[in-house]
Amino acid sequence: MLADDYYPAEFFNWSPVMYWVMAGVTALFYFASILLHEIGHSVVALWYKIQVRSITLFMFGGVAQIEGESPNAGAEFLIAVAGPLVSFFLAFVCNELLRVFSDNPPLLALFKYLAYINLALGLFNLIPGYPLDGGRVFRAMVWAITGDLPRATFIAAKVGQGFAFVFILIGFWKIFSGDIPGGLWIIFLGWFLKNAATTHIPSS
Repeated sequence: MLADDYYPAEFFNWSPVMYWVMAGVTALFYFASILLHEIGHSVVALWYKIQVRSITLFMFGGVAQIEGESPNAGAEFLIAVAGPLVSFFLAFVCNELLRVFSDNPPLLALFKYLAYINLALGLFNLIPGYPLDGGRVFRAMVWAITGDLPRATFIAAKVGQGFAFVFILIGFWKIFSGDIPGGLWIIFLGWFLKNAATTHIPSS
């Protein structure tokens, strides 16, 4: 996508090799951004003496395998919000670097994309659909109000399923509007979120 669409649309006079080299470099920085996002969760979890078993990166982002539940709603809130805050900070830093590298087209293109993708990553993860970070923030709020973690998890997971179906409907709408690749991508995101939310619904 970067080599065929983004970079050719932004910069017209590069060679095909340059487009692919920059796409590869950008992809590596993108996954580094996701890793830092997950490290943000992990550092706060470790602060609360919660073991972090591993960090896994995959095509939709990443996940920190945190052992056990947070000790309280406040800790859950801080652990959940740490990742998006890291993404927003990275977006800010990359945006500031645009001024530094304004005369260097490859680096300008790199940091322009990283500023955008980190902002998008932070905003997407704040959607209040569990198990996204925003869903965990929502669960922490319900937990704080009700004092009942299983109930808060159930409600947050159901809200996550609701957002998943909204994504799927938007995807079909985009397909019928002529944007087949974009629609399929959004449907796939919705399907992924639905499955993730379903697996987190506590059994009765």
